[in-house]
Amino acid sequence: MKVSERWLREWTNPDLTTDALAELLSLAGLEVDAVDPVAPDFEQVVVGEVVSVAKHPDADKLNVTQVEVGQGEPLQIVCGAPNVTQGMKACCAQVGAVLPGDFKIKKAKLRGVPSHGMLCGATELGLPDDGSGGLMVLPPDAPVGENVRDYLALNDHVIDIDLTPNRADCLSVSGLSRDLAAMANTAWQRPFELAEQPGQGLCEQAVTVSHSEACPKYLGCMYEGFDPTADTPLWMRQRLQRSGVTPKALMVDVTNYVMLELGQPLHAFDADALQGTVTVRWAQSGEKMVTLEDKTVTLDANTLVIADSQGPVALAGIMGGRDSAVTEGTQRVFFESAHFAPSAIIGKARAYGLHTDASHRFERGVDPALPEEALDRVQQLLLSIAGGRFSERVACVNAEHLPKATTIEMRPSAINQRLGTQISPVDMQAILARLAFSVQGDAQTETWTVTCPTWRFDMTIEADLMEEIGRIHGYNHLPETPVTAPMRLPHVPETEQEVNLLRRALVQRGYYEVMTYSFISEARHRQLTPEIEPLVLQNPISDDMKVMRASLLPGLLATVAYNQARQQGRVRLFESGRVFLPETDRLQQVERLGGVVTGLAHPRGWEGQDRPVDFYDLKGDVEALLNMNGLLEQIRFVASELKSLHPGQSADIVRGDSRIGYLGQLHPKLSRDMDLQWRVFVFELELDALREKPLPQAETISRFPAVQRDLAFVMPQAQPVQALKDAIALVPSDWLRAVDIFDVYQGEGLADDEKSVALSLHMQRTDRTLEDAEVEALISAVIEKVGETTGARLRDDAH
Repeated sequence: MKVSERWLREWTNPDLTTDALAELLSLAGLEVDAVDPVAPDFEQVVVGEVVSVAKHPDADKLNVTQVEVGQGEPLQIVCGAPNVTQGMKACCAQVGAVLPGDFKIKKAKLRGVPSHGMLCGATELGLPDDGSGGLMVLPPDAPVGENVRDYLALNDHVIDIDLTPNRADCLSVSGLSRDLAAMANTAWQRPFELAEQPGQGLCEQAVTVSHSEACPKYLGCMYEGFDPTADTPLWMRQRLQRSGVTPKALMVDVTNYVMLELGQPLHAFDADALQGTVTVRWAQSGEKMVTLEDKTVTLDANTLVIADSQGPVALAGIMGGRDSAVTEGTQRVFFESAHFAPSAIIGKARAYGLHTDASHRFERGVDPALPEEALDRVQQLLLSIAGGRFSERVACVNAEHLPKATTIEMRPSAINQRLGTQISPVDMQAILARLAFSVQGDAQTETWTVTCPTWRFDMTIEADLMEEIGRIHGYNHLPETPVTAPMRLPHVPETEQEVNLLRRALVQRGYYEVMTYSFISEARHRQLTPEIEPLVLQNPISDDMKVMRASLLPGLLATVAYNQARQQGRVRLFESGRVFLPETDRLQQVERLGGVVTGLAHPRGWEGQDRPVDFYDLKGDVEALLNMNGLLEQIRFVASELKSLHPGQSADIVRGDSRIGYLGQLHPKLSRDMDLQWRVFVFELELDALREKPLPQAETISRFPAVQRDLAFVMPQAQPVQALKDAIALVPSDWLRAVDIFDVYQGEGLADDEKSVALSLHMQRTDRTLEDAEVEALISAVIEKVGETTGARLRDDAH
């Protein structure tokens, strides 16, 4: 929410600088994102009246003007703005003025004609473009000679506040200033007197509410006889603009202004466009309506609408319809001021691809006491601006369904115990009173009954009151109290690998840990995990976060793209977290460890090793993780069929009959689609498999010499080397200790589709020295089994 500091200070004005005020708001839990001046610094710019305009004698596009600035003689100023006219009021920079960008105004001659100043447009003063196409046009009643900064209230700041969803009461100047006054312990009051405006005659518009549980209060009144040429006052337009709202027309601007001021959304209908009785009801499935944004929506049966006899004219609490909108030709206006239950509005705007200031407030909760006050304020403003008359009000109120004030049992001693403070009961009561909470109890009462104001929808339990007392007392005033608790060291079995050790191992290998969102876009899900049906959220935060992730890769790859866009070429990242997979009757949550590497294999240095990372670099990192739990020998790498990976540089990680992960190069098409540079390599492992760790078993160290034999097999190039190791593992032997691959050869002496793989077999017994005959027997068995299982043959010059 954006708010003008000057507007805020009209309600409460603590003796604080702008920066201190912003800091106090942040300490109150109302995080200030930015504080920006509404205009840059400039000096000696005043309101000027153009007395006369004449063509420049030597320039077709220049005019010679006489400008009255309240100093006796008019100033002669040469002006090139196309919209300069006699009698207009404009911003005049006098000689000696300094404009934004340190641009100084001096006496000058333009094509031989003296010029004593400058008539300015909005952008020349650092203000938003007013669309005039030249000079900034000031209202006819602007006082000549007045400082423009004072007249336009430019000595102001826009405070941008990021509110949490529970603080809907601060979505207005009134609510925000009320909280600020409580924090600063200063006076708070409305800067205007507000009284119920008497109506003239009955309201001609009949109203009914069919579902009072969704709309327990609906007020309306008719407005007519007003001046249709009346324009929105300059001060109101300024406040709307500084709140991020674009001024449009008087009727709409006033409703927006009151919404920003008091927090109650309102709507204005063209009364002559309404047919019959206005009814608040649930939509009929399939009904259609064209919104103010010219968007045709097909309504669901669970959508609350405002309808006349012809059909829906507005989506309740969201947006009005085009056919009943107020236009320049509107003669009679029907104003609506209602209270809608949050449960009737939540999610409806997003379901139709809409989001409005009204829905933003009604979804979070609006004070049920506001509709009357807001209607009073609308009438007060319009009568003073455009005249006319208002009818008496029509009202449909069901007190049974209106929200009731919440009462909470509170124990002052428990509050102090949890906050670690010694706040006296008197001070607690004073804090609650500043927040408009009423308290039944005193210093001797063990338990108080606290009644919350109607605008605090977020108050439900004692802990909520504790938070209020803590933040108003001041988080920075809470003592640093050491927490005492029995220390219970976690018992980690020897058969379990600690996840922190896995994280630390990756950090030691040059990785950085990241944490990414569990929600991703549906498009990204289908790109990276097309084989898994997406789990779509019913009420997503945004369209980019509507699907629960089925892999850690979307967040990791988005982080890579973010870093590469900021000139980070060598990126190595990992994350541990949950992924979410659909099952028949429940949601399966699986913990995984994932990583991504790209760029150079080693940091650039004097050695000059500018080699890009490849598949085997990543495979080495993954094998290091698998070896930490002593299960690497049980792992097989099998060609992967995942569509998100490069088909020639990817592998599934298999243990027994189960796939526990995968690694490989991201498919080049996906890399291009995600604007990733270099080749990107990824891995993902099931954490449960990495946690398993065999119990160490003591073995006798053999006193007898080991025997090593090297074999080279010729096999098809496309066949994985793992097939050789799998075949050798089928040969029964208690003393074949290890099989290592030390060479892969392709070239002369082999066919184009063949490769030679050289293996070392390490053999050793613990009870005696191996004999040549049994070694040769084992070698023969290995050769036979490899040939039988894989079709590979012993190379002629091997063995």
